[in-house]
Amino acid sequence: MSIIRNNHKILHGGDYNPDQWLDEPGIIDEDFRLMDKAFCNTFSVGIFSWGQIEIEEGKFDFSWLDDIFERAAKSGKKLFLATPSAARPGWLAEKYPETNIENSTGFRQPWHERQTACLNNPVFLEKVRNIDLKLAERYHAHPALGGWHISNEFSVECFCPECLAKFHEFLKERYQTLENLNRHYWSAFWSHRFTSWNQPDPRDTSLNIVRLDWMRFITQTHVRFYRHELSAIRQFSDAPATTNMMGLYGRLDYWKIAEQCDFIADDCYPTWYPEIIDQVAANFAALHDMHYSMLDKPFLMMESCPGIPNYKPYVRMRRPNEFQREMLLALGHGADGTMYFQWRKGRGNCEQLHGAVVGHDGTDKTMMFRDVSEYGKHLSNIEGIVDSVRRQDIAVVLDWEARWCLDFAAGFQGKEGKRTDRTIFEHYQALFESNADIAVIDSGKPFSPYKMVVAPMLYLLKNGVAEKMDAFVKNGGTLVLTYLSAYTDESNRCFMGGNPGGKLLRELFGIWNEDIDGLTPDVRQTIRFKDREWDVSGFAEYLHAEGAEVLGTYGSEFYAGTPAVTVKRYKGNGKAVYIGARTGVDFLRELYADLMKDAGVRPVLENLPPEIRVSRRIGKNEIFFFLLNMSDREISFELPFAMTDIWNGKTEPQNNLTLPPAGSTVMSIGK
Repeated sequence: MSIIRNNHKILHGGDYNPDQWLDEPGIIDEDFRLMDKAFCNTFSVGIFSWGQIEIEEGKFDFSWLDDIFERAAKSGKKLFLATPSAARPGWLAEKYPETNIENSTGFRQPWHERQTACLNNPVFLEKVRNIDLKLAERYHAHPALGGWHISNEFSVECFCPECLAKFHEFLKERYQTLENLNRHYWSAFWSHRFTSWNQPDPRDTSLNIVRLDWMRFITQTHVRFYRHELSAIRQFSDAPATTNMMGLYGRLDYWKIAEQCDFIADDCYPTWYPEIIDQVAANFAALHDMHYSMLDKPFLMMESCPGIPNYKPYVRMRRPNEFQREMLLALGHGADGTMYFQWRKGRGNCEQLHGAVVGHDGTDKTMMFRDVSEYGKHLSNIEGIVDSVRRQDIAVVLDWEARWCLDFAAGFQGKEGKRTDRTIFEHYQALFESNADIAVIDSGKPFSPYKMVVAPMLYLLKNGVAEKMDAFVKNGGTLVLTYLSAYTDESNRCFMGGNPGGKLLRELFGIWNEDIDGLTPDVRQTIRFKDREWDVSGFAEYLHAEGAEVLGTYGSEFYAGTPAVTVKRYKGNGKAVYIGARTGVDFLRELYADLMKDAGVRPVLENLPPEIRVSRRIGKNEIFFFLLNMSDREISFELPFAMTDIWNGKTEPQNNLTLPPAGSTVMSIGK
């Protein structure tokens, strides 16, 4: 189950680009010395090295890569060998300009940046397969090989004739007949009745469904390309393979990409600005929980920044203890490795100022190197977490197709006004701050493992999801749905019979959502809940109770006193809860505290100070608790039971703990 087979260490290292330093071999000598000093054991290599390996068409030079593999093996390090498809060499783009992507206006883009090759172009596919075969044949049996890193940060969208033809094939496979296509596309709209498969155009912004299918197609294209690369590697190597994701990147459905991977890898770059620390911690904890949930096993944080990301609004230096807290946040939420972009700062071009373990000074004297080294030294104390599991009672639903459709919807105050992702994160944050163990799942995943499922702004319902919700509640689960949920079906057609979700969900929740009020900035709307007034912004749905109990009502406008928050109760403690308006996190904390208690969901550790976050991993013989101080002050507190501070190498259980500002540690107890 380990990410790298038969390797039970926490992976620690990063992106390494020795091919940028071939004219200074002393640098590479120094790198391997510093890697040991920083307790780094794993590196990704070759990510953008196509031009340094295949220096001319058909002319290969593996000498520098051979040297890195030999050095890694000699020093006991493992390498993720990347397929270099994310960036083509100049000779390929010059000789085969048809490999360049074409934008939506028909302009063939020049060879400039990375991820600018058409993934459906036959020439590009052939050249990629050729170099992948050579890499796999050469290194498949090398003792330093830990796994395969397929491409890098997928992000290609191409409108060339080849891609449009593939898209029309995708539609034909999905809908089978033009009659079926026309029915799902609601094609009588603006005389869009299709009489051939070549007529649907993803650039037609009047058809939301064609844009949705285009996004589905773009994801399928990347899945097919991943499989294309993997098939070449599998000719020689069965080592685990992955590709690195980018959080909530909008143009790919990562749930579909995840199905192809042997383990999940993600790139995480939080910004710890003082005024948003709680929000940022929750956002990245949610991403970590999603990456664990994708395959229900530990993942790898393949990229993070040990210093200052060069593209952030403020290049704010890390404050004491922030770095370790960030790493333990990832480990506590299911990572079995924390790696960095980048190991050493390059001297030129657009990433020369991006943070790194080794700076332009080239020494081990920097604060960042010391922090990485100190963190790496401690990792051996907690190696028992490798392959340990998480047990979550709550799931938050995050569905790419629902996000796309809500963004495409011509209404609801535009994409910025909808704030789909922010809303999902706010609901997660309210649960995270209660120190619950949380999964983040796609709507297609089973709900039955959880006591409580929260689905914020689940605008589109895939086939079978409404029935799954109904069964979950009637079997005793607590389901929470919010405004702007269950408006459309899988073809992005509005439900008949009223919202939410037509007859089935309207009956399940016991409400009718007649309409939605888009609140202008001058309107102050509130929810009256538990003898308090809670502010509402953006949206307030006009609800009618049809069998539901009203928990909260609106405080102003012509619909003052009407339902804003409702619950319909079922036998066996089942509940269908509906939140009809956008509230702040403060209201959600209050509501979810009650719902968690009723659902039998308990915090990981109870009675902790409000500034302390905790997550849990369960090993064969131990339970591990990751405790993080999210404040800028020292906090001392009593633990709910005695446990041992294994992060700091202590051996005796203790009943009290003191964490410095932004401090963190790992405690354990026997099972």
